[in-house]
Amino acid sequence: MPTRDDTHHGSATATGLWFPAPPAPGDCAVRLLCLPYAGGSPVMYRTWDKALAGTADVLPLCLPGRAHRWGEPLEHDLHRIADDVVEAAAPLQRDLPLALFGYSLGALLAFEVARGLARRGRPPLLLIVAACAPPRECGALSPKHTLPDEEFIALLREMGATPQAILDNEEMLSLLLPMLRSDFALADRYRHTPGPVLPTPIVALAGRDDPEAGPEVMAGWARETQQPLRRLDLDGGHLFIEEDQPTVIALVRAALRTALAHKER
Repeated sequence: MPTRDDTHHGSATATGLWFPAPPAPGDCAVRLLCLPYAGGSPVMYRTWDKALAGTADVLPLCLPGRAHRWGEPLEHDLHRIADDVVEAAAPLQRDLPLALFGYSLGALLAFEVARGLARRGRPPLLLIVAACAPPRECGALSPKHTLPDEEFIALLREMGATPQAILDNEEMLSLLLPMLRSDFALADRYRHTPGPVLPTPIVALAGRDDPEAGPEVMAGWARETQQPLRRLDLDGGHLFIEEDQPTVIALVRAALRTALAHKER
């Protein structure tokens, strides 16, 4: 079983743990690290590599305690996770520029990873954040990870990201609840720490009907970049990625191509 020490020093082992998909042989112009929402896994990005072929080498992030890392202990500090992901991602910058896509909880983590890479003098080419309140505004919402089981499961049903078959299977759900609560706790406990504003451009995707991170809230990401924020509004609620993934992918592709074009000028 991998230990926490295996995830340090940016080794090939660390990179493979966090990003199980092997890097493409070089037919793409950018490497896109995709970070999931709470309870998500690399599976949510399973179609992206093919959809973005020729533009991006897609590497979904796998957090401890899921998929091939099921036996590892859950991590409870988002900043510590970000530090480990920075170590694992750094070698991936040797031959291609990096871009980050983070959804909900994944957006917070992607932001902290971007900050970590920037501190090393290698900021990412682009940061795309979706369905997540800006870091400085986190902590204003009521915590979700402490809800009683019945209310927490009702929240999962409402969000629509957890398969119905799992929600209806008490045994399977009991196995997954600790992981789901842990992910929500990462967001609930996150607090922004002072630091330099990113030199990286940020694209913010917002669901028009998202009650927590709608267009007006997502506009606050402008405070986290030296570049003008580009906000794109989509139909749908908090999980608009599940409602219209092809549109999300198309917007990501366009944003990557724009960032690459600016880099080449």
